[in-house]
Amino acid sequence: MKNKIKYIIIGILTLGFFACQDQTDIYDEFVKNFSDKNYPGKVLDPISYSGKNRIQLNVLTPGDPAVKELRVFWNFFTDSVSVPITETNKQMEILLNNMPENSYSFVVKTYDGAGNISVPVEVFGTSYGIDYEKIITNRDLIDVTIDDITGKLTLEFGDADISNGAIETLISYTNSSDIEKTVTITVDEDSIIITDYKSGGQFYTVFLPDATSIDTFSTSFDNIFK
Repeated sequence: MKNKIKYIIIGILTLGFFACQDQTDIYDEFVKNFSDKNYPGKVLDPISYSGKNRIQLNVLTPGDPAVKELRVFWNFFTDSVSVPITETNKQMEILLNNMPENSYSFVVKTYDGAGNISVPVEVFGTSYGIDYEKIITNRDLIDVTIDDITGKLTLEFGDADISNGAIETLISYTNSSDIEKTVTITVDEDSIIITDYKSGGQFYTVFLPDATSIDTFSTSFDNIFK
């Protein structure tokens, strides 16, 4: 009985030894395969800037001189653009045009001359278009007064739609020298006095959809005198 127990213990130990050996071999092979991979330097500090049916991506190219190009992927890798990299540690601007109004997730990868691929870098961006244009409205002109003696024109406006990004209202008119002139009223101002007014007059409001936008949007013109 003792011999039988001894043989069972020896068998268990032997199986354990080979099992550990197999696990070690697998681990060593995994580490070897992982260490054999060559990962080019990735882009750094990715920033996106929104725009009107376009998005601009800014990245810092890696310090790795082996990197030859970067590729930007979006729409679950169904769309992409390739950009050559000619300098290391350089700020690069990538302008993506014809981007339908939407929010996007971009993945940026770099490639060396041998086709090795870097660790991916993700950045999010937004394009604006007709849907945004539908929600912006011109500032209300609530009172118009012309001084009979001085000819000064006073315009009083309602609150600007700052929640949707209003930044200023532009007013154009013909001045006393028969020159077309444009003046600006900020969203913090409620009224403006035009001292050289002669005739005509239109106004529209300018919007910036978010702080990163490279494009502004404008409402249609309204006449001062209707």
